[in-house]
Amino acid sequence: MIDLLNIMRALADPTRLRIVFLILRLELSVGELVQILGQSQPRVSRHIRILDEAGILERRKEGSWVFMRPGNVLSDGRLSPLFADVDITQAKSFQRDLLKLEEVRAARTAMAAAYFSAHADEWDSLRSLHVAESEVEDAIQGLLSTAPIGRVLDVGTGTGRMMELFASDAKSFVALDNSTEMLRIARAKLGNLDSGVAANVDFMLGDFNALPFNDSTFDTIIFHQVLHYAQHPEGVIAEACRVLAPKGRLIIVDFAAHDREELRTVHAHARLGFADDLIVKAFQASNVHLAHQLALDGGALAVKVWMGQKQAQAETTQNSKLRIVA
Repeated sequence: MIDLLNIMRALADPTRLRIVFLILRLELSVGELVQILGQSQPRVSRHIRILDEAGILERRKEGSWVFMRPGNVLSDGRLSPLFADVDITQAKSFQRDLLKLEEVRAARTAMAAAYFSAHADEWDSLRSLHVAESEVEDAIQGLLSTAPIGRVLDVGTGTGRMMELFASDAKSFVALDNSTEMLRIARAKLGNLDSGVAANVDFMLGDFNALPFNDSTFDTIIFHQVLHYAQHPEGVIAEACRVLAPKGRLIIVDFAAHDREELRTVHAHARLGFADDLIVKAFQASNVHLAHQLALDGGALAVKVWMGQKQAQAETTQNSKLRIVA
């Protein structure tokens, strides 16, 4: 049961309503909200506290930063129609907010792009700073060896290491990245592959937020130390699951949740690792069940490997019937 009176009181203030519309579009830090709204931090923090207490927003602490995301009142869908049918572009204040939101989004993207460009040549060594990369690769190979990998998509291919490991076993292999420098280096590694294998590899410039593929295109999708660059990881996972075929497997390799702030400030990470429940919930939302997970202890930082498998339509229908009966 929701406290409707408390919710309505929280939404009655124009600034708080602006905050809600912004957070529905992108998780934002307190500082970013201050920048967009043009108000003092104490004032914005007070509005956030009221929205948090009403269950409309939720504060997520990550290192020294605090991010705002939709709370239970918004994420469970009960109030979704209230916001979905509103055209906020007619209000000048909302127009300004949306323009500034795009400035924040562009600044984040530019920072990451500059980082990738500057570090493309040393990318493999950067990925190996903590857990030995051989351990990670052995873990991925162990999980994928239980069945044919078929059509493979490597999201954020970087310098093409996953291509070197798995292209020979794949029916086809697509290496996707949003950095031309990374793709240039990955493409140079084609010479290390057999000519027949190399012929089955495609390189694509693309964004993991909007994959340029039809539904159910791939049997295996790999995110190798890539998801922590996502501003909205749940959305990125949902997009990957969209292009994953029934019975297909999604491998995510990334850091466990941590507080190493330098990975954000120096290495452009948008997220400081991930808790298991975020990955599991994102899988469940896209009809993918967690088949395996394991942790590789790297001392200061642990690396996690999650593998989800997409259910077939028949399984989904049967599971729904079972839940209804129960």
